[in-house]
Amino acid sequence: MAHTHRSSARGRIAHTVPAVFAAALLAAAVAGAAQARWHDGLDAGLRAAATSHKPIAVFAFISQPGGIYDSAHDYMLHQTLVDQQVVETLGRFEAVRLDIRQPANDAARRRLGISPVRTEGTGVIEAERIGVYPVTLFLDERGQELCRRHGYLPPAAYAAELTRAANLFDAMKATSANPTDAVARRNLGRAYMEMEFTPEDPFYQAAVENLERAIELDPENAAGAKYDASVDLTILRLPDDPQQALTDLRALQAQEPEGDRRFELQYYIAVAQYVLEDIPGAIKTLERFETDRRDSPWFDSPWTPDGLGLLDHLRERQRGG
Repeated sequence: MAHTHRSSARGRIAHTVPAVFAAALLAAAVAGAAQARWHDGLDAGLRAAATSHKPIAVFAFISQPGGIYDSAHDYMLHQTLVDQQVVETLGRFEAVRLDIRQPANDAARRRLGISPVRTEGTGVIEAERIGVYPVTLFLDERGQELCRRHGYLPPAAYAAELTRAANLFDAMKATSANPTDAVARRNLGRAYMEMEFTPEDPFYQAAVENLERAIELDPENAAGAKYDASVDLTILRLPDDPQQALTDLRALQAQEPEGDRRFELQYYIAVAQYVLEDIPGAIKTLERFETDRRDSPWFDSPWTPDGLGLLDHLRERQRGG
């Protein structure tokens, strides 16, 4: 039988444990958890970034009175932000924690464009606006916003968001230092491409512009930027014309059948077939990922979990499930 890829199970506090004991257990876990280095305010983060030249990550939240662990804010503060992977990734930033409940942070809140409503004359934030928090804002070293993310995220997802934002910042700096470097342009296009966006929004446009520029700067593919940028552009445009994308993906696959991107190309060829309702064709394409041979590069490529996941879905659909 072919192998499958499964994520490991994670422990949970039993639902039968009274809330007071659950809070105590969580507090004890936090005491021994990993800790990021946080700046107390936005100005401190900006001063540090001016020296370190790192980007800035601002975690803006609304503190809960009494230390009750019952909100997205608390789970982010006491679970996500103390996760080892998250703490390590936050090291790529000057990290700022900003409690929006505190009036002392109003100037920073206004500067960042996050504006909860305070009840007239009390300074208390109205409950109906709390749902938009927490929010993480990613800024460059000068304090210009790169992007923002709203709401609760578990550790792995938050670490991925941090990585994408840090990669975007690094790619922007590299391109700024050498605007005619085809590889830097391709990397910047890819960094924009990996951010969340909708077609035609600024991130989408920036991805297209930088990938097209990389192709112009490397017409003979001497640096390898033309090929990589062509693959990225084809994937980016797949929703617009899946039939053309399928043709282009197969042509790119034929150019470098043993290249580093063959697994990604195989996956997206199947995606194009799926979109075109060629379910048997997509299943056949994905079956290459299904192998028991541990010496095969298809056994544990970066795209194998995605390929096997889509394969399971297509087989279920074919069975009418």
